[in-house]
Amino acid sequence: MAARDYDRDLVEHPLHLLLARVNAARRNGTQAASDGERVLEQAFRCSQRLAVYGTLAPGEANAHILAACPGTWSLGEVHGRRALRDYPVFTYAHGAGVINMQVLHSQNLPEHWSRIDEFEGGHYCRILVPVFEGRRLLTIANLYEARDPIAP
Repeated sequence: MAARDYDRDLVEHPLHLLLARVNAARRNGTQAASDGERVLEQAFRCSQRLAVYGTLAPGEANAHILAACPGTWSLGEVHGRRALRDYPVFTYAHGAGVINMQVLHSQNLPEHWSRIDEFEGGHYCRILVPVFEGRRLLTIANLYEARDPIAP
């Protein structure tokens, strides 16, 4: 099965539907812990994962923001669209191209979310995204998505 077919199949997968509900609440500013958030946390430890595509990545201009979160980095891919405005932006989108990410795995991230959210500011919303290696799901991670979506 081609990767494109897999993406189409995943749209109806219960995991995708759960992510869609959780992210809709996050985008609307109702990020209180829900049953969906708890299920994803238990299965993937999402609160300890951050996928980055821009200046927070190791060696980039704002890497120091994550310095208080020691952990390990791995590579992954997320479906979506990336652009450069005054800063790098990303919009999560099923069926869109694959964007390479670096994923921080840190037990310390939960203590720092409010500080990182404040740094990212109003241009971004922290959502949950599936991170893949090819067609294999690696994890579900937090990612800062552009509040003003990138057009297809």
